Amino acid sequence: MEQTRHSSRGAVGPVRTRTPFVALLAALAIGANTRADAQQQHVPDPSEFLEIHVGADSVLADWSQIGRYLSALAHASDQVRLDTVGRSTTGKPMLLVTITAPDHHRRLSEIRDGQALLADPRRLSPTVEDSLVRHAPAVVFINNNIHSTEIASSQFSMILAHRLATDPRYRAILENLIILMTPSANPDGLDTVVAWYRRHKGTPYEAGPLPWLYHPYVGHDNNRDWFMLTQVESQTLARVLYREWFPQVVWDVHQMGNRGARLFVPPFSDPVNPNIDPMIIAGTNLVGSAMAASVIDGGKTGIQHQSRFDLWWHGGFRTVPARHNMIGVLSEAASARLASPIYQDPDSLRHGEAGVNYPSRWSGGWWRLRDIIEYELLAADGLLRLVASERESFVRRFVTLGRRAVAAGALGDPYAYVIPTEQDDPGAAAELANTLLRAGVEIRRATAGFDAGAEHYGAGALIVPMAQPFRAHAKDLLERQRYPDRREYPDGPPIPPYDVAGWTLQLQMGVTVRRVDKPVAVPSVRVEDVEVPAGARHGTGPLWVLRNRSVAESRTVAEALRSGAQVWVTSEPMVTGGTTHPAGSVVLENRDRPDRLSQLIARHVQQFGYDAWAVDAAPPPRLVTKRLPRIALYKPWTASMDEGWTRWVFERHGIPYQSVSDIDIRRGELGQRFDVLLLPDLTTDDILEGHPASQIPAQFAGGIGTAGADNIKDFVHAGGVLVSLDGSSEFAIAWLDLPVANTIPQGRGASTGEEFYAPGSVFEASFETGDALTSGVRNPTYVYFARSVAFDAESPARVLGRYVDEPLRSGYALNQQRLAGRAALVDVPVGDGRVILFGFRPQHRGQPWGTFKLLFNAALLSTPVAR
Repeated sequence: MEQTRHSSRGAVGPVRTRTPFVALLAALAIGANTRADAQQQHVPDPSEFLEIHVGADSVLADWSQIGRYLSALAHASDQVRLDTVGRSTTGKPMLLVTITAPDHHRRLSEIRDGQALLADPRRLSPTVEDSLVRHAPAVVFINNNIHSTEIASSQFSMILAHRLATDPRYRAILENLIILMTPSANPDGLDTVVAWYRRHKGTPYEAGPLPWLYHPYVGHDNNRDWFMLTQVESQTLARVLYREWFPQVVWDVHQMGNRGARLFVPPFSDPVNPNIDPMIIAGTNLVGSAMAASVIDGGKTGIQHQSRFDLWWHGGFRTVPARHNMIGVLSEAASARLASPIYQDPDSLRHGEAGVNYPSRWSGGWWRLRDIIEYELLAADGLLRLVASERESFVRRFVTLGRRAVAAGALGDPYAYVIPTEQDDPGAAAELANTLLRAGVEIRRATAGFDAGAEHYGAGALIVPMAQPFRAHAKDLLERQRYPDRREYPDGPPIPPYDVAGWTLQLQMGVTVRRVDKPVAVPSVRVEDVEVPAGARHGTGPLWVLRNRSVAESRTVAEALRSGAQVWVTSEPMVTGGTTHPAGSVVLENRDRPDRLSQLIARHVQQFGYDAWAVDAAPPPRLVTKRLPRIALYKPWTASMDEGWTRWVFERHGIPYQSVSDIDIRRGELGQRFDVLLLPDLTTDDILEGHPASQIPAQFAGGIGTAGADNIKDFVHAGGVLVSLDGSSEFAIAWLDLPVANTIPQGRGASTGEEFYAPGSVFEASFETGDALTSGVRNPTYVYFARSVAFDAESPARVLGRYVDEPLRSGYALNQQRLAGRAALVDVPVGDGRVILFGFRPQHRGQPWGTFKLLFNAALLSTPVAR
């Protein structure tokens, strides 16, 4: 594909790898003004061009308007370029604005190649390094509007781009900088929010809450996706950051609540992740202080440092760059009511005391969209002037950080991680490797067998060497986290992390990854993409046995059921032809079309890498289901991110479902339409009451109500299956009067230092074997526990999974012994149906592949045969 460079000289030339943003729009926008001399063209400001007052009260430009304006600006100015670098979830163009001096534009490819060399100093000669440090422009990346209701930065992006292109005071700055900017990292959400605001402007509903997610799948969690990179928007921008441009500074522009400070900028708060180089911390503090000084010098007040935003968490747009030797900066401006102004009485504000972290208190009064933009423009000015004036030191710091990372890896602790070829789920292993590769991590494939420590690895094993520039990112994802025990006062309640405390990927994903603590020479080649090696089919016969250990085998089960197969699950090991298949194996048979089943197995074995066994034997005694269950996923009007993640996981892995809203539940007759109803992680109030009518239009208010709750009870008693994830289990326990108790009623927090408390950590649990719900799950299994629940249960409830003694494996837990032996997964018969209670989120943020299987089993293998 080609990219198009618009300039006011009228030149259009192809450059590799990118595509244009609707080139026709630029021509339409500029009209008859096609003069060749850039100096003579008029460069319109956004208000003039769009014929709206950008930044004014109650005015918002949507994605099409922003794109048209930036295209026109790029056409009119030889300092601006606009590219489409990808597509959003719904297909909207993802835009990247490049602003720099005209001479730099003419050699962007060369500059980008220089950035790649600076990012990997192993390829740099001293001469080339000195030349790049002396002459290469520094690169600053500005990311806007990842959270769509934090709307000001999308409008700010147009004003800043115009100012940089036209204000002569920035000409010298642009000689030293390449400025890359995304007007919105979530264009789908931008349009969702703008459309809602325009429709409800002047009503009590103008600022939301919205009844749906503003990212189609993950809502606000789109800023929790920057190491897993599940969403197309995250993948696109990660490619730009870590595989193409390698900026020295990354600024993520956000908004926050409005009851106190007007703008947060670094320094961040403690704790600091041990994998972040001290040079990153010092550089971040320097940049944040320069931004604050610029805002304060501009006459603004209410600037705050060292608020709750810490340097521990890995996963945000500003935190992942810090593991890539880039200074990651976050700003959080106080919000208005989207574009509507608010008046804040000084007595209503919750200020801290003035001091070094809050040098001047904001006095209250009107707060507007334009105020946010002005603060952000001043912060941008401070950032860009600092980096431009200290260009050489920023470039030198970047290459030095890469060299320090390589040197640290060469010293060990560890030397490498190895992903062996033998895996229970080869697809999960490939996904883990590709997750690292998408973020620019170097991975090598062994071309011969080798020994490391006490282990022998065959050819094909994947090696993640630690002597590489992005060591911190890879190490932080593959090692176990030990979050420090921080208290508000001695023996008092814990100080929670900003987000989660632990995230170790191989534990979450059920992948074997081994640490190598001694240097070893391995013949190997670098890989850019990891494919799942083909599996094998064994034996002959009309039945097919799957051990069901891979996530992909659930897709096979779903497709087999759809095409007329039946499913059994073994309660004991099954021996066929001298091969022993473990308890919990899946047996498939399609009596009417055995050829169709064989073709499906052949295709999936090749594509997904698992083995399957054809057998000529009687099926086991326990038939699980005769047809594909009709799965309903509750989609409340409270815009549940957990619901969105569940939709994404189901769709990604081929599990069919239908979304049902509050009105669908209230309508009743659920058993006539569905076999399985899945409730995502929600509070009982969320489910029953939803948003009150005072906050949201009447058609979206009220939740399922007591009538809907009774309909769910009737559905279960009549033979339906209710699956409740994490918090929604409390609704099921109470409303269906289950013989189960949540043993962590305060599981969402800790008010003293005496309760159990665990914010986003990985725990070990042991699961029963030989049951359809635990089919394919191995022990130990690691579950993701994020302020979750746990159970005690009495007969006839069956406990299928329990936490082990001292279950914490990565992250933080206060009084973890109180979780030992508690139930994590419970199956409760109710009437002719059943309720399946998960005490955790098996699909949390699309990360824990190791527990996807439990969710898929509950959806596919839990329906009573008679239904």
